[in-house]
Amino acid sequence: MALYTRENLPELLARLANHPSQVFLLFGERYLCQETVAQLEQILLQRAGGTVLPIDGDQEEVGSTLAKLRSFALLPGRQIYRVTDSRLFHSRQVAKSIWDRVVKAHTEVKSEQAGRALRALLASGGLDLRSPDSDLAALSASEWQQCFGFSRPDGDLSWTRTYLAGGGPTDPAPSPTSDPGDMLAAVLATGIPANNVLILLAEEVDKRKKLFKLLKDEQTVVDLSVETGSSAKAQKEQRGVLQELIRRTLTAEGKTMAPALIDLLIDRVGFHPMAVVMELRKVITYLGDRSQITQSDLDLLVGRTRQEALFELTSALARRDLEQSLIIADRLQENGIHPLAVVAALRNFVRGLLLFRSLIEQPETGFQPAMTAAAFQQTCLPRLKERHQWKKEISGHPFALYMQCKTASVFPLPILAAWLHHLLRAELRLKGSPVAPATILQHLIISLLASPPQKSSAPSADLAKTKVSITIQ
Repeated sequence: MALYTRENLPELLARLANHPSQVFLLFGERYLCQETVAQLEQILLQRAGGTVLPIDGDQEEVGSTLAKLRSFALLPGRQIYRVTDSRLFHSRQVAKSIWDRVVKAHTEVKSEQAGRALRALLASGGLDLRSPDSDLAALSASEWQQCFGFSRPDGDLSWTRTYLAGGGPTDPAPSPTSDPGDMLAAVLATGIPANNVLILLAEEVDKRKKLFKLLKDEQTVVDLSVETGSSAKAQKEQRGVLQELIRRTLTAEGKTMAPALIDLLIDRVGFHPMAVVMELRKVITYLGDRSQITQSDLDLLVGRTRQEALFELTSALARRDLEQSLIIADRLQENGIHPLAVVAALRNFVRGLLLFRSLIEQPETGFQPAMTAAAFQQTCLPRLKERHQWKKEISGHPFALYMQCKTASVFPLPILAAWLHHLLRAELRLKGSPVAPATILQHLIISLLASPPQKSSAPSADLAKTKVSITIQ
């Protein structure tokens, strides 16, 4: 019938009551799909009544779902079979975007999301979770490329086993003669009972699949994708989606909020649609009968955690991103974090860089900025662990240590020593100067990033040739 997007979604909802499809495919941002399918179900059940039968795509047996779809129900009204995380549209073409979701969930320590994305990755490569040959950590570079169509990520991937342990899809990888998409197409060609409806939800789809074209031409497909990344275009689109969600939530609850506070809420939560709505509902519940949300309400209930915000600042400094560093420093103060605490966090960060830069300057360490994480773990890490006086500092995760060394390699020792000098001056000014703390922090960050960026190069052959001195004035 048609392909709908977020922009013309109201058109679909308006015609749905009188001209419903029997199959819907919704793909894209997870929360937007969940929100839209709730509206679809409400409209579909409004007149005829019926039942929604949820199916977990991770555990789905496609043959069983199709058998139900072909059968006449004993219960009155519509029977809606809703398949979440459908694997019908996975292929090598979407494997890279699925892997990016895996890495993001792993970085944010979200085990459920990471496991779900990993199972989708296996399905996209035609791998069976139950087979020992599907151990991602054991796949060679050529095997990985053949299965997923992109280069194997560097480093040890044994962490993927933790997320895949204890559950996964029950279907084996489909054979060429029993492709689930072809099976569904055959069922639709023969016809299904008028009161049966199939709703498929997926985060990624391969639009080149025959099933996708069939559903777009004969049924209803809704594209709820949001451009990812940090480009200006992507940021604008993401912010627009969040602003619309916030406005709809406020209208539904009869509350109001100044545009500047909407932007503040978005800045604090980031592009996490479900989290933005949940945080807003938390504030609305706190308001009670009061209709206007104020900044004090946001500061009380939606402030960033100190650890997350300070980590964002050090990450921006490591990237030498002056604009973002200044913005984050301002947010830290808005959230009530004392400027001296910011300076203390930066001092610990610089000391860590100074330590790792000093260690990789040692020729016997064997560190090279261009080396892979796997090479670092095999050659450099054992040598670093021999430094028993730094046992605590080098006891972290191997990949984290690799990234710390890689970051430190960009900053020469004299610059890091100068950074400590700037931090000391800022601390003394905060303790005894009439200058506003915000101004002192801004001056500090500008001073830290005033020197030109350094190209990564191999450490010098002899640390003794590098003289570092700190003069306290």
